[in-house]
This record gives sequence, structure tokens and C-alpha cells, in this order.
Amino acid sequence: MKKRWLQMLAVLLVISLVAGCGDASNYVKENYQLIDVQGQGKSTAKIYSVEGKDVPTVAKELAANEKPKETSKESKDQMFLVYDNKIVNVHKDPEQENNTLVELDSIEYAKENYDSSFLQGYIAASLLQSLFGGGWSGSQRGSDYRGYTPPKQSDSGKSQTAPSNDGKSPAATPPTTTDRKGSFNTAPTTKAPSSGSSARKSDGSSPTYKAPSSSKSGSKPSTSTRSGSFKRK
Repeated sequence: MKKRWLQMLAVLLVISLVAGCGDASNYVKENYQLIDVQGQGKSTAKIYSVEGKDVPTVAKELAANEKPKETSKESKDQMFLVYDNKIVNVHKDPEQENNTLVELDSIEYAKENYDSSFLQGYIAASLLQSLFGGGWSGSQRGSDYRGYTPPKQSDSGKSQTAPSNDGKSPAATPPTTTDRKGSFNTAPTTKAPSSGSSARKSDGSSPTYKAPSSSKSGSKPSTSTRSGSFKRK
């Protein structure tokens, strides 16, 4: 009986250890939508979008999957969860009021981008110093970085499509030229001037007009060959 109880206790212990080994990063990857990645190498930040949940709700979900070393004071606008290998920045989406952004910052990325005075408003200075090193405390990073901000899409950046000609005025077509070949077989005709009263000479008399010969056009003149003899007297 005692051995059986020991076996059950061992099973419960294993289950509790497995449950406590959850990873917030894996939970975020499996449940939230990745929208952007900043930086490169060891200095990276991965940004995820959470629809329909506020900042405190998302922060509690992450803490339930992996217990942080420290969680900042509850806020509807922004919260931080600090781990050994990352800092999670949970803040309201400035473009979508009902959505929340989750930014997984590597230690190196957080060290390079956040100003110490800003982070110390959420996280204990002693903890930050242990993560970033003594030289980081009180440093000014030269930027007012508070977390990822989605890029705004201006009107000029929207794609534009050309208007369709369906049912509207037809589109102008460029002029075209064609090569045409042909022959003219009809001979030009000469129109006789009118003999009416409208055609008169300067002295008032009517001019006379001689019609051209009715010989067939195109016929060649012919010559006759005659032969004969001449007698000398």
C-alpha cells in the first residue's frame, strides 16, 4: 500500500514539473499571430497580434504558461514580463483599440533599444542591472523607444487600379496604316466643254469645238509597203 502511494506521488510530481516547464514563447507562437520581426541575429524582437483581448488578460495568460522573474504593475495600456532570456512587452495596439500587441524582445534587443529610465518605471533597477550589466544602468540610448508601433498606411501608399472601360466610353485606339495595292484599268476621259451660252469668247461669239477622232485608243499607226518598177528612158 505504501509503495503504491509513493508511485502516485511520483506521477503527480512529474506532471507538476512538466506543467511548470511551459514556455511563454511557444505559447505565443501557437496562439497569436506574428505580424513583424525587428532586428537580426541575437538582437531581435518578434511582434504578435492578439485580437479581442486587453493587456492584463494577455499578460496573465503568458504568466500562467511560464512564470516570469518579475511582472510589472497591472495596466490597461502596457505591461512587462521579465524572464532570464527575454523581456515581453505587452501593450495596446495603437491602430486597433480592441487588440493587444505582444513583443518578445531578446535581452540584447531590449538593452540596445530601451532607455534605462523608461524601463525602470516598470521593472526593478536591480533586476535590469543583473540582466543588462552594470554599464547599462542610467545610460541614455538616444531614442524614446517604448515598444513596437505598426506603420501607418497613408492614402498615397494605397494601391490604385486603372479604371475599366466596361460599359463606358471606349478607350482611344492609336491610328493604324495599311498597305494596299491595286490597279486602275479605266483610261481617263476628256470631258468636252459645254457649248451652252455660258461658254463664250470675249467678243460675244460662241466658240467652236472639234470632237476628237473616234479612232480606238492605243492603236499604233500602220505603214503600207508598196513595190513597183521604174523604166529608164
